[in-house]
Amino acid sequence: MVFVQERKTKGAVYLYLEKSIRIGKSVFKLSRYMGRKEDITKDILKKEKKAFVLDVNKNAVDFLAKQIEKKYVIHYPLNREAIHSLEEMNLKYREIKHTVSKNDWEDIKKRFVANFVFESNALEGNSLTLKNFSEIVFENKISSSADLREVYDAKNSYRVFSKLLTAKKEMSESFILDLHKQIVKNIDARTGYKKLPNIILGRKISLVQPKDVPDEIRKLLQWYNSNKDRIYPLELAFRFHHRFERIHPFADGNGRVGRMLLNYILIKHRYYPVIIRKTYRNKYLKTLEAADHEQYIPLMRFALEKAKETYAKFFEVYYNYI
Repeated sequence: MVFVQERKTKGAVYLYLEKSIRIGKSVFKLSRYMGRKEDITKDILKKEKKAFVLDVNKNAVDFLAKQIEKKYVIHYPLNREAIHSLEEMNLKYREIKHTVSKNDWEDIKKRFVANFVFESNALEGNSLTLKNFSEIVFENKISSSADLREVYDAKNSYRVFSKLLTAKKEMSESFILDLHKQIVKNIDARTGYKKLPNIILGRKISLVQPKDVPDEIRKLLQWYNSNKDRIYPLELAFRFHHRFERIHPFADGNGRVGRMLLNYILIKHRYYPVIIRKTYRNKYLKTLEAADHEQYIPLMRFALEKAKETYAKFFEVYYNYI
């Protein structure tokens, strides 16, 4: 948020624009002189504020992009232009978060969680409409003809993902197991790792066998801890997601848990979460299948597309408003 500060010098009042911005763990306070208060009309003030915000954001994004190029290993199709675009969107997301009131931010989070969970569950075949879903999670209104599994699916996922948005726990085996247990509560008694082999319909791949799951999950977590400060967060999250789905550690709920973990990684790295919509199911599965054969470019193109789409279709309206 931009603040207008008044300063008196020799009896005259002068106006300055000021804005604080967080870059990494540091907070910088930027200021711009406008002139005598008596010379600044409302129209001039509005124009100057807009120009000031644009300049501040541009400089901040340029700085962030340069720091990222130094810190992370960047793989194609990520490049300077893509990183710059992602950082600009993320900076605007964080500005929304720190500008709107606490109650407004809670409303935004509720809307986002509802959209994410509805689409994620729909990817797995949940047939609830968005209206049905909203009635269940916000009003506890359940139709007599509703499938109870789908009702619990909606309630569980909404509750769990809402907590993840502010969770601070480290990624661990116990964290993943507990997440799965909460997701399948009242739906499936088969908590813990799978006891029998499973398959993914529409994806040609041999999944990890039950006896090998604990070891593969530990390897995945070792990979994550080794790369969480090396690989750019968007790529880290989607590569982790692919490896998790390749393991497919549970009898049920792998996709829902996997997409929550994907977003938890982004959130822990102070990036906005993304939505994968049910209309992109075939493309989503094909990018994962390509990654099964170590072809990661389609997966990262898909990740970029979903990050940009999520910002444009969900967060941008709030930024334009503030």
